[in-house]
Amino acid sequence: MTLTLAERVARTRLGPPSSWLRRNGAVVFVYLLVVVLYAVAASISPAFGRPENLAEILRQSIALGVVTIGQVYVLLGGGIDMSVGMTARVVGLGVAVTMGATTIPPILVIVLGLAVGAAIGLLNGVLITRIGATPFIVTLGMLGVLSGVALAITDGPTDVVPDFFFTMYDAAIGPVPIAVLVFLLIWAAAWFVLNRTTYGRNVYAVGGSADVARLSAINVHRTRTLTYVISGVCAAAAGIFLLSRSGVGDPGLGQGLEFSSIVAAAIGGISLYGGRGSIVGAFGAVLLVTMSSNIFDFLHVNGYFQQLVLGAIVLVGVSVYRTRGRQ
Repeated sequence: MTLTLAERVARTRLGPPSSWLRRNGAVVFVYLLVVVLYAVAASISPAFGRPENLAEILRQSIALGVVTIGQVYVLLGGGIDMSVGMTARVVGLGVAVTMGATTIPPILVIVLGLAVGAAIGLLNGVLITRIGATPFIVTLGMLGVLSGVALAITDGPTDVVPDFFFTMYDAAIGPVPIAVLVFLLIWAAAWFVLNRTTYGRNVYAVGGSADVARLSAINVHRTRTLTYVISGVCAAAAGIFLLSRSGVGDPGLGQGLEFSSIVAAAIGGISLYGGRGSIVGAFGAVLLVTMSSNIFDFLHVNGYFQQLVLGAIVLVGVSVYRTRGRQ
């Protein structure tokens, strides 16, 4: 079978043609850490190992997990999105205020919220690809703009949202929350797009080498812009879910999601330089970060120390991938 140039670039960036374990070592290591951490925590507290607690951990990981999907697409395409946390906040607050002040059906409000997220991502993508601006600077600037928008929407907690939102969070099929099932389906769809579609291969190719991808007739601007649109939609979905969990529009909603999503991607083996990594590893990293946070809280570890650990992980991830890139 003859491979196109884009497919060869994508496969090359995914790793050297060696053993399965060598190609997927980072993914395997992440899941081993998840299993070990879960076993240790369950041995310390038997209640931690109960199936219902595992379901709750999965539910707590939804917001970070959905945002991480978008961040993975952006990183694989050679960019970064620092505005995801503020996008989640603006959409969450906007949805809460709209529901409290209008009679628009909740479903329509949710669709409008997702559309706002897509528009924010589209603006990020256009500024980066058409103007040639640095992704970090553009999305950091968008973070500042959205911060002002959030304050303009409300500077305090909003009214309680309708019962429809609580149903979204609490509904379950037996012991399994419906939100968790939807979450897993979203991750499966994200994996399918990246690994079984032309667009997914193009994302890897553009992140690996934009010049080579352009020579192989890939529309680099469109491919990168769409990754930011996906990131915006994912961030908006996370904001709506956080709203359903808290029941009120909190001005602190979505705080730190941009940093945590980058940490999860880095732990999961996604190269911070683009074009390399597996979304399967990123999913395991989301579970690892969520579980670690729960254990830190259980052990009453100071939140500042948690941020120190996450920051150190990012620095190590950057160093490792920089070294590999030179090799």
